[in-house]
This record gives sequence, structure tokens and C-alpha cells, in this order.
Amino acid sequence: MDDNKPFLTEDGTLVIPFECSDNAYKYWKQEGKAMTEILKELNVSPEVWAKYTHEPYPTDDAE
Repeated sequence: MDDNKPFLTEDGTLVIPFECSDNAYKYWKQEGKAMTEILKELNVSPEVWAKYTHEPYPTDDAE
């Protein structure tokens, strides 16, 4: 695991390390990605998704 990239702890806590040089993962900055984009990249469970956003959990209804 790259220690400078966002990750989830065992209990589903999102960690964005201070050392993460990619401002795209700093959702609180103007140039940061939306929280939902970060959660999608991490393939979080519906339970973890609900901890961080009120947006609906993404589904693969496109098929």
C-alpha cells in the first residue's frame, strides 16, 4: 500500500495522509475531488458510503 494515498481503516474510517501530495484527494480544497469520487475509487461498502455522504450509493444499473 502507498502510505501517501487515501485508504480505509478496518472500521471504515477514511484516512487521507498529510503526506499525500496529490491535492485531488484533498476534497476540502478547491482543486480537490468530490468526496463521492474518492469513495468510488476506494470501492467502499454501502455502510461506509453512508458515513461520508448523503448521496445515493452508486449502482451498476447501466447494464
